Amino acid sequence: MNNKIKVLQFPIAASKGGITRYVLKNWQYIDKSRFQFDFATMSRTLDFASELEKDGCRIHYISCYAEENAEKFDAEFKEILENGKYDIVHLHTKQWKSFRVEKLAKEAGVPKIIVHSHSTGIDTVDEKKRQAEIELHCKIKDELTEDIATDFWACSRLAASFLFGDKISSDRIKIMNNAIEPERYCYDEDVRQEVRKEFEIEDRFVVGHVGRFAYQKNHMFLIKIFAELCKKKKEAVLLLVGDGELRSAVYQQAADLHIENKVIFAGKRDDVDRLLQAMDIFCFPSWFEGMPITLIEVQAADLACLYSETITDEIELTDRIYRLPLQQEVWVRNILNLSKEYKRRSRMSEMSQKGYSIREQIKNIEKEYRGGALYRLIPNRIGACA
Repeated sequence: MNNKIKVLQFPIAASKGGITRYVLKNWQYIDKSRFQFDFATMSRTLDFASELEKDGCRIHYISCYAEENAEKFDAEFKEILENGKYDIVHLHTKQWKSFRVEKLAKEAGVPKIIVHSHSTGIDTVDEKKRQAEIELHCKIKDELTEDIATDFWACSRLAASFLFGDKISSDRIKIMNNAIEPERYCYDEDVRQEVRKEFEIEDRFVVGHVGRFAYQKNHMFLIKIFAELCKKKKEAVLLLVGDGELRSAVYQQAADLHIENKVIFAGKRDDVDRLLQAMDIFCFPSWFEGMPITLIEVQAADLACLYSETITDEIELTDRIYRLPLQQEVWVRNILNLSKEYKRRSRMSEMSQKGYSIREQIKNIEKEYRGGALYRLIPNRIGACA
């Protein structure tokens, strides 16, 4: 008899953004003798699909968004639920567009429905469309009731406020840390020299950023402050890691400011842990974030970091991270000041003690998956897994 608790994770994406990284990391570390993950995606393909399928995971490809064809979306999602017979549907979201998936899961009799908030804003480039999405989000949130799901999770207090407001009792909301493998990011001088040689930046002052080229990440501000920095620190280079729809626009901005030869577009990389070693300072001027995994990784690497005051201060886990207003001259001044204050980077990471080690956090997730409504409805199976 298969006593595994079956969990449907929705959605994941080919871009491997924050939500997908979070879900895949949980699958990597969860007790696979007790839990089974399946995944639903709106992406046409996933370049990591074969790895999941080797683990016995099913991947459900949904052909359209509910906003495009509600009837077709409903039919496809219902079929996934009927065939999967899931114990848990774990819904990862950045904003409200409807309660459609939650209601479909309830109608299918799913014992445990988790709504998990991962953001504090809406990442749409076009201003008119973004404003329309904000208005829709606020309207749907006003209609939110506590019976829409069995569990409410968030990556930070601000993310909880953004998605749930005062509609969900605070004692029903669980803050779940975005955890990492701290040991992967511990500072290594040999790796630093290796990466700096790879990019031919051995004698340069390296300003770094990791993130999608998207509205949320505010690359335009970063390019402006870097252009000002170059006037005062000729040896500076900017290392940008990531890809996205605004990449060409960011490159054009750098060209217009005549600094394109000092900006390295590294593209999507799977070795961010290595690249962080090569940087001298990290800048993260996002318009909004939930609880950015990137900044947890940066702190694990003991890299000095500047981040925007629009992001929750819950992210401050060490004494090398500084929260600033989005004012150009303030960022330039702080970068220059930090560049003069040499500090030997530590090989020891504080993330485990702070509750951001995935090995510890996954135990909390397993406990929550087994608890509450699921335990009451299927106690025999849960007992077998306890």
